[in-house]
Amino acid sequence: MKKNHTIIILIVSIITMISVVCLFIFLLKIIKIKNENVSTIILTIEEKMEQKENANIFNEKVEEMKKIESSLNSHFVNPNQIDIFVGFLERLGMDNGGELSVNNIAIQEENTNIIDIELSIKGTFDEVMKIINLLENIPYQINITKVYLNKDISQVVGKDGKIEKSSGVSKWQADVSFNVLSLN
Repeated sequence: MKKNHTIIILIVSIITMISVVCLFIFLLKIIKIKNENVSTIILTIEEKMEQKENANIFNEKVEEMKKIESSLNSHFVNPNQIDIFVGFLERLGMDNGGELSVNNIAIQEENTNIIDIELSIKGTFDEVMKIINLLENIPYQINITKVYLNKDISQVVGKDGKIEKSSGVSKWQADVSFNVLSLN
């Protein structure tokens, strides 16, 4: 009986051992599959986070490009909104004490991206020169082609028929021609 009992214990031990080994292998497979699933989920989450970061960077770049485009557009005159540019020029003259009037605006036939503008500036010498200086430095892409500066001498005829100079502040006039780049 002892021999049978030992054989039964041996068989039960072998079956238990095989069961434990199978259970261990089964648990290892389950853990491996779970790790693969977790790795896949983590990889997907990382890709989504990277896509979100790229989308945020893209949005920032788009906003930056819009600002740059707006800045560049402010250096060119829109031919459809030339009245805004003329208003800007007239305010430039008024803000600096002189009188600035636009005489002529023409779009060049050979190059439609250039607008020719002629204007007159009146005031004291300092006012006229200040306006010309500011005109050279306005935030538009301009090319001054002609500046004609002259002094407006007012003459008064006296009782004896002689011409006398007026004693008031001398007025100056500048005729300025320039061209400005436009958007077409």
